[in-house]
Amino acid sequence: MRNVLRRIAFGVLGTGMVVTMAAGAATAAVAAPQHPAKVVKALQWPAVKQNAQGNRVRTIQYLLNQRGYKVTVDGKFGPDTTAKVKDFQKARGITPVDGVVGDKTWPKLILTVKQGDKGDAVRAVQDYLKRAYGYTSLKVDGVFGADTAKAVKSFQKKYGVKDDGVVNEVTWNTLVVKAP
Repeated sequence: MRNVLRRIAFGVLGTGMVVTMAAGAATAAVAAPQHPAKVVKALQWPAVKQNAQGNRVRTIQYLLNQRGYKVTVDGKFGPDTTAKVKDFQKARGITPVDGVVGDKTWPKLILTVKQGDKGDAVRAVQDYLKRAYGYTSLKVDGVFGADTAKAVKSFQKKYGVKDDGVVNEVTWNTLVVKAP
């Protein structure tokens, strides 16, 4: 009896086991297996802060520009970029307001872009693909045309992301996390 109660306490019922108590004896029958709920793993984003340099910083700068926080796109996370990130965090209610682009800031900074879109968010995708992933013939012109769509689909396929040509949160995350 104690073993039955322990199994119940440790979740055996949740795995498809049905326990029936009858006249002081415990009997077990296997029910149809239950399908566990799909577990969605939260995306992990790199923490990028003042004094950082490179492609991630350029992407942050392009995205800040797209969001209306004008900053020079030079790949250097200096005081001006830090101040603009803090302004962005404050406006979006992100705490702490620390100027670090990490797990809380990246998801609010990125924008989904797809064929037909224009702007600095598209430039960010094009620049990242060109500089970090070797799509050297790709123009960084801010126009999400056929060439950009082809490069995005190729990138998505290579990294196991749904290859639909849409740069959503998962594709952005893959771009900034998997960069060589």
